[in-house]
This record gives sequence, C-alpha cells and structure tokens, in this order.
Amino acid sequence: MLRRLARSWPYALVAFLYLATSPYHQGLNNPNEMVRVYMSKALAEEGTPVIDAVINRWGGVDDKAVRDGKMYSSKAPLQSYAGLPIYRWFWRGTTEDERREVTTLLRRGASVPVGLFLAFALIAVARRRAQALGAPERAGTAIGLSLALGSMIFPYAITFTGHIWAAATAGGAFVIAALLSRVAPGSGRARALAVGMGALAGLAPFAEYPSALIALPALLLGVLAYPRWRSRIETAALAAAGGALPFAFGLWMHAQSWGSPFKTGYAFLENKAYVEVHKGGFFGVGAPKLEAFGGALFSPGTGLFFFSPILFVGLLALFVTLWRGREQVRALERRAAWIGLLGLGFSFLFISGHTGWRGGWTVGPRYIIAVTPLLGLFSIEALGMRRLRPWLGPLALLSILFTGLAAALYPHLSDVFTNPVITFLLPSYAKGYTSYGLGNGLGLHGHASNLVHLLPLGFAALYVGSAFSWQDGLGARARALGMSVFVALLLVFLASRVREHDPEAAAKENQRLWGFWEPAHVARDTAAKSSPPLFRARDRHALAQVESIDASGTHRSCVPDGEARCRYGTEGWHHFAPEDLEFDGKRRPILFLHPIGGGVVRATIPLDPRAKRAVLEYGLADASVASSNKSPVRLTLVQGGRSLAAVEAGRERGLAELPLTLSSTAPITLEIRVDNEGARVFGFDLVVY
Repeated sequence: MLRRLARSWPYALVAFLYLATSPYHQGLNNPNEMVRVYMSKALAEEGTPVIDAVINRWGGVDDKAVRDGKMYSSKAPLQSYAGLPIYRWFWRGTTEDERREVTTLLRRGASVPVGLFLAFALIAVARRRAQALGAPERAGTAIGLSLALGSMIFPYAITFTGHIWAAATAGGAFVIAALLSRVAPGSGRARALAVGMGALAGLAPFAEYPSALIALPALLLGVLAYPRWRSRIETAALAAAGGALPFAFGLWMHAQSWGSPFKTGYAFLENKAYVEVHKGGFFGVGAPKLEAFGGALFSPGTGLFFFSPILFVGLLALFVTLWRGREQVRALERRAAWIGLLGLGFSFLFISGHTGWRGGWTVGPRYIIAVTPLLGLFSIEALGMRRLRPWLGPLALLSILFTGLAAALYPHLSDVFTNPVITFLLPSYAKGYTSYGLGNGLGLHGHASNLVHLLPLGFAALYVGSAFSWQDGLGARARALGMSVFVALLLVFLASRVREHDPEAAAKENQRLWGFWEPAHVARDTAAKSSPPLFRARDRHALAQVESIDASGTHRSCVPDGEARCRYGTEGWHHFAPEDLEFDGKRRPILFLHPIGGGVVRATIPLDPRAKRAVLEYGLADASVASSNKSPVRLTLVQGGRSLAAVEAGRERGLAELPLTLSSTAPITLEIRVDNEGARVFGFDLVVY
C-alpha cells in the first residue's frame, strides 16, 4: 500500500499543477475561450446555444457566428456542451467577478479532468513501456512528466478552449489503437478498448474539426491491430458501435446551432476578417506554404518542436522505426509508424496550407494538438533507441521549461511577438507578474505567489533531466542532470538570439498586456501614480462624446440639458455631467454616467499626444451599493478598435482603480451596460499620465 502511494507522486504532481493556477485576463477577453464560456452559460440558463442574452449581460466577444439574426459561438461545440452540466450543478449565482469565476469553474470541471485523464494515461503507458524496452521505470516516468507538463496538453487542460478534448479524443483513440495489439483478440479487454476507441474517434471532430485527421488513422490502426481478418472485422464493428452514438450526438449539436447537422459555424461567421481567412481553398486550407510549415513546427512564436522539443525526439523515433530492418521491429510497430506518419502528414499538410495557421494567441500550434499523444507514444519508444537516448534528458527538461512556464502564467501568447518566451514570458516572471490560483488565494503576491507553481515545475524539470541515466546511484544521476542542464541552457541561449521582427511593436505589446494584467501588480499600480497627471477626464468633460443605444436599438446622442450637462436617454437620470457623489462615506468629484437597462452607454474621451498611461476610477455610489438591486454595471474600455479591459462595478463600496498602459493616443471609449438600471448611480473618472 505504501509503495503504491509512493509511486503515485507523478500523478499528484501533475494534478496539483493543473489546479494550482488559472491565468485569466478580462481585458484580453480571449475569444477562443470566452465565446465557449458564453455558450455554456446560455445552454445552462436559457436552454439554447444562442448567446445574445449573455452578450447583453457580459458585453461583446469575438469569434461569433450569426444565423437568422441570432448570435452563436462559431467554435466546434463539444467543449461548450461539456461545460453545461458543470455550470448547472456547481454554479451558485452572481458574484462580484462573475465572468472570471464562471470561467474558472468551467475550466476545472470540464477541461482539467480531461487533461488529467490524458496525462495520467501517457504517464502509465510510459512507465510500463519503459520496462518492456529495458529502461528503468524512472525514465518512463520522466517521459510521461515531460508530455504532461511540457506539451500543449498542459496549457489547454487549464483553459476552456476545446483543444484538450481534441487531444484526448483523437490522440486518445490513437493511443488505444496502439495498445490493442498487446491485448489478446476476442478478450473482454480487447472489445472494451475497441468500443472506447470508436467512442473517442466519434467525438473527436466535434472537439476541434482538424482532430479528425488523427482520429481516422487511429481507427485504421486499431482495425489492423490483429493479423486475422475475423478479428479485424470484429474490431471494426465494435469501434463503429462505440462511435455511433457520440457521432450522432455531435451531429445533433450542429443541428441545434446551424439548422443542419452538416453545417459549421464557419458558414455564418460575423467577423469579416475571419471570413477572409476561411473562404480560400477548403475551409481556408490551400496549397502548403513553407512559411506556415516552418512557423507551425519550428518557430519560437508558436512552433510545436520549439515549445515541446521532446516531441521532436518522437518524430525521429518514428522514422527510426520505419528505417530499421523488418527483423529488428515487430510488424505492428512498423504498421503503427506508417499509419502515424499518415496522420502526421495529414496534420502537417493541413497546418501548412491553412491561411490562419498561426492560430492567433496560443502556446504551440493549437489546431494540430491531436498530434501530441501520437508523437508522445514514439517519444516513449525512443527509450529503446541508443542514439536518441542522450537527447531525452535535455529536451524533456526544455519542454517543461518553455511550455510549463507559459501554461502556468500566460497560456495565450500574443501573435505580435516573434519570440514570446524571451521577449514577454521571462520578463513577466522577472517583474513579478503572477496568475490567479492557489498562491493568489493564499494572499501571496508577485514572486512569492509564483513559487507555488515554480517549485513543483522546477522539481519536475530537474527530475526529468536526471532520469535518463541507465546506471543507478547518485553520481550517475548527477552527471546526467549536469549534462541535461548544460545542453538545455545552450539551447535557451540559442533561442534568445532570435530577435523580434518589430522590436517597437513588441515593446508596446508588453506594455499593453502588463497594463491590464490580472491579478493586479502592486509595483505597477504604485508607479502609475508616481508622477502628476496630464489631465482628468472630469476637467475636460466638455470634450467627451457621449451616446446611447437602448434595449429597443434606438440610438441617441447626448444633447445639452442645462449647464455642463447633456442627456442621452428618456429619463432625467440618463445624463452625463461632473458631479459630487458619495463613495465609501466621502464626497468625491466624479463624472456621472447612468447606465440604461438592456442597452449600452458610451463615453469617448480624447487623449493628450503625450499620454503613456492612465488610471480608470469607477464605482457605484454608496446608496446604490446598499440598495436591493445587485445587478452589476459592466464596463468595457476600447481604444482603436481593441479592447483594453472589461470589469464590473457591483457590491463593493468606494472607487475601484484600473491602471492602464497606453500603446496608442487614440481616444478611449468607455462602454457601460446593466440588466436592471434601478438605483445604479455610477460615476467614473479617467486620470491620464
């Protein structure tokens, strides 16, 4: 019993890291994730995939589709439907920070368990296979940890984006197919595995459409697992039976949103820029391009083998399996390599020919995440290949360093950067920026908060660096670790030599992202007030442009209504003016701007050309906080068409402050929304530095 518990530490370590942090930045409003969150909320509360009501409550989001005048998520639907029961069973109602808390709940209930299922499976397979290849079990453990913490499985297991479901379904089907040959045909276990393989493959396209490029070869491999045709036919029938209901469910999900089981959200995209991306070729996929191939696989911006070099060992191991003589490799292993190569070829051709191959804000090429378990299996096979073994330690360590650090702090690296790890990620750690999670929940800040995930990640990295010594003893392990660290540091140095194509744009992007970072950075907030302001919006209220759109869609400009005041709605309190309101027991000079129930009020404030940063002060007057109406006022800040931040004013007394780093001097527009406008006396000011 104690021995079994002692051997379970890798699983506990991975589970801890998957749950320890939950990076969230409302100002980013990551559409790849948030539009799926919107859909889960709509399904749970309204019983429909239509997200109009959620948009009215939470504000706008990108990656939408429009059908018959109604808004939907344009994404593959499985992740959102997986979030439906989690929301219904565990969400307990409105909180002060509803969007973040709902997102965190859905991540931990509908993404993390799927990621843990896949990670645990790979660790278990790696440990067992290591012994079969004559390697120490610790080497298998190290390979498993590098796949769990050093591949796209980690960042997408802790976000609500659908990609972890793609890896677990399509990649999981391939893992099962590879295992089938080691199980006696006709046995209960073989039949259960065949049904499970079919079920996962049937779900895969509805997690992410490109995952079908791995799911189909997985089914082929599973059917060919046994030499006798009778066993093959039985496997195919069982896989079909297992996949029928999941596939039918996927078609039903499509019909609910698009009116046909065979249509997707790409036929109804709202954003015209995305329409351009997908209209060329077949769903945006045309002839392969060298830039896309190199960028998706090798670039420091998003390269599969840059962020997870352990998978490159898997690719080499696959080719070694093919090149070895027939007498050296079992027929099934060669067949798995050929079919694996087929799946990789399909996936690499897809990403190389896709107009939008970069995938926006991402860690690794998320569209082809399903190749991760496939290449992971062959990384395990490298344990039996003498010439590849020396590379396992340093590349496993480097995978955890690059991908693990990104996943825990910022799992959506900006496409502005050429080399985001060096330019943005490591400086963010150095400055003490942190994420929501266990450290933040314990009241820790900055570097102390980051230690909660850095210490276990560091332990995992050092463990894998030392694990690939075939000799026992502390000295042998220390020598293996020293060599791994040396090679990994050399590769980090080489990576740091890759310069930004546009250093000025990268520097501005750093400042923009740090400007709306969550949780708040204490040193940054202090610095924002270290110099006198250029102006306050209240002092220049006459220059502001105010307008409203009510719940019926009626647009109104703000028309003069007395001295230093204009009116934008049907009621007397629908006005914009400098006033003094009571916040936390003190009268404060502020700009009065009352929201309109079910509508939006916009105030656009011009900036000084010298503006570098700003602080938004905002809140509800004390009487409003004390009222029975608990409907929060939702704020969105927009500049030059880009969202700067999205926050709420609800139950807290006093004026909240939101620091902003400005990378442009274009006017800033404040949008406010509320469901119930009764007793929602709202005030704000923008202090510009």
